[in-house]
Amino acid sequence: MKIGLLTYYGDLNCGTNLQAYATFSAIKNVYPNDTVEVIPFHGFKPEIRPYKSINPTSIFRDIIRIQKYRIFKREWLNIKRKDPIINNVETALRYIASLRFDRIYVGADTLLELDRITSDGLSAYWLKDIKADKILIAASSKNVTYENLSPRQKNEMEQAVGQFKYIGIRDSATAKLLSHFVLSEKIYHVPDPTFTMDIDRNITRQYLKKKQLNIPNKSVFMHLYGNDVWADGLAKHFKSLGYAIVTPRPYKFSDIVLNDMGPLEQLGIYGYFGLVITHRFHDCVFCLKNGTPFFVYVKSRKTFMTSDNDSKHVSLLKDFGLYPYGFLGCADDGISIEGIDERLEILKRRFKNEKIKALLYGLRQDYLNFLKMTV
Repeated sequence: MKIGLLTYYGDLNCGTNLQAYATFSAIKNVYPNDTVEVIPFHGFKPEIRPYKSINPTSIFRDIIRIQKYRIFKREWLNIKRKDPIINNVETALRYIASLRFDRIYVGADTLLELDRITSDGLSAYWLKDIKADKILIAASSKNVTYENLSPRQKNEMEQAVGQFKYIGIRDSATAKLLSHFVLSEKIYHVPDPTFTMDIDRNITRQYLKKKQLNIPNKSVFMHLYGNDVWADGLAKHFKSLGYAIVTPRPYKFSDIVLNDMGPLEQLGIYGYFGLVITHRFHDCVFCLKNGTPFFVYVKSRKTFMTSDNDSKHVSLLKDFGLYPYGFLGCADDGISIEGIDERLEILKRRFKNEKIKALLYGLRQDYLNFLKMTV
């Protein structure tokens, strides 16, 4: 049997590439005697560019990072042939159909989002009318709501959802959307595939040793957007408490800049920090796996949250009993650091709880059990 995985990959986002690798690895493990491939296709252009900087050293490190991600795509995702970018939905569907897969897994990440298409319809990732056994596995629609769909989108979504053999989604917002088209009991909540990953800490240790870099125990990793002006005050606050500021892109307040890591190097780096502040969903997952407290925020309520203020970030925090303590809010509403020290103490206590380890193990097993059920 020829099995395809339709997923995001190939940009410079650690989480995007590791969720692809985790899904790919899990599927190969349950189909050891079949051909399993990541479908070499992009519905939009992957973002591959250096961070804005006039510092030659920073630009050089960005080039190193880009090369590491290219190697990861080739060696770990086994994508060694041309992977076209096809924006036109009908053309993309014809291309996927031409590869003649017997079964296609769609996930994980926000594959079902509609932000990136300009036509009144669905993206190619919904695989409408593709002839194969089709399975959603930990897929997410991000901020798509039933109320905001056009009549055509509602009609096409009903058809597309009905063609999936199994429906496994990652968050409650996606479950709410799909429940308009299929009975709720046919929708399975499937954890993100990165919960199944084992962390090879030697890869991160070798990276730090090669750079001759020692990260202080009292450090905060700040993964921000380039225009988060409120972050200056946040960095100043933690510096006043004696924290070193570590960032994945250069800022004027950075003590250490780590902009030359590959995906597997970054996976283990979260265990070196006392705190992480991020807008990335997978940063949160990797913090949980490394036992590191974190605060998460979203950049835009309109882009990342549904009309009832749900999001993949909020769902994750609620699953682990970390909401509202670990949620900083929406950047476009303004981020306040009032009471942040008290909230951090609460997070630290909760991260020492054996309950988190038990939840991590349970989510790993839930993902693998769903995948085995679909075989």
